[in-house]
Amino acid sequence: MTRFGIIGGGLMGHGIAVALAQAGHRAGVFDNDPATLAGLGERVGSAVRRTATPGARVEAIGDRVSAVDSLAELAKQADVVIEAVSERLAVKHDVLASLEPHLAPDTPVWTNTSVLSISEVARAMLHPRRLVGVHWWNPPYLIPLVEIAPGAETGPDFVDHAHGLLTELGKTTVRLHRDVPGFIGNRLQFALVREALHLLAEGVCEPGTIDTVVRASVGLRWTAVGPMENADYIGLDLTRAILGSLAPTLSTETHEFPVLDRLLAQERTGRPGGRGLFDWRAGRAEEVAARLEAGIRHNLSGPA
Repeated sequence: MTRFGIIGGGLMGHGIAVALAQAGHRAGVFDNDPATLAGLGERVGSAVRRTATPGARVEAIGDRVSAVDSLAELAKQADVVIEAVSERLAVKHDVLASLEPHLAPDTPVWTNTSVLSISEVARAMLHPRRLVGVHWWNPPYLIPLVEIAPGAETGPDFVDHAHGLLTELGKTTVRLHRDVPGFIGNRLQFALVREALHLLAEGVCEPGTIDTVVRASVGLRWTAVGPMENADYIGLDLTRAILGSLAPTLSTETHEFPVLDRLLAQERTGRPGGRGLFDWRAGRAEEVAARLEAGIRHNLSGPA
């Protein structure tokens, strides 16, 4: 059993704790917001029940996750520390700088950043060789993928340790050769989001139409055959011809996103504000969350 310390008890932090507890490990969770820490047990229990875990195991899994009231206490208990605070570089720097004086120099630290450079996150550290980018996908207790990336100064032994431990947990692990913001998954995901926003800006269709097309076509295909294998399958000559014709018309925008800026100017922030690209009537958030998790479970139970 490995003892994990998780900094940040929000959406990703508590979900990672559940994933670790499911595999038989203990996770202590620290958050500087007392309300978040006080609600940890309730959120963990709710997540475990949503995984369709047999009733006899629900309590056992929940008992492996505990709240910790300081970084010093977390460091004292942990064999591995996972940083899962907000995606702001300054916040991560402050947290890691506060953490390290309490840690032995060889204690691994994993950052769950999904968009920041691992090398940049490590700049605040006394021992940057211990920092590994370990990106879990939400919800971590359902989605099997974990992406692992080194920073410029990460020691190969720390990458090997993270890969081995996560593989033992039963996760689907991939290793990147080098540090790149967004890892692989978010770069692909937000390239699609950028093109979708471009289609909206050009008046091609409505937001719901884009979702219907993705869910009823490429979304079905990609669970079985990824884009690289599909390119080989249809033939690289055809792939090259399609790209040559289509690529000049695709969005290359890096800063201007008029659809989002217009909605945000109207305080239409999406689910948190009640309206965005869609109207978030009462109960819609819960319906989407349930549909998302049910879809993930369905895809996981299908043929490989």
